[in-house]
Amino acid sequence: MLAVRVTDVDEALALCLRHGARVAAEATDRPAWGPTLRTAHLRAPDGHLIELQSS
Repeated sequence: MLAVRVTDVDEALALCLRHGARVAAEATDRPAWGPTLRTAHLRAPDGHLIELQSS
């Protein structure tokens, strides 16, 4: 899995979806991982798992 820090998880997820990615886990807040952490997981068109995260 590749984890990528982004400014806005929802915006980055939307961009990836427009380019052929598939959602593996919807964007969600992760307060147990960090007070302001938000993540989403997706599959790239080639199948690789990617985590988008912002804090």
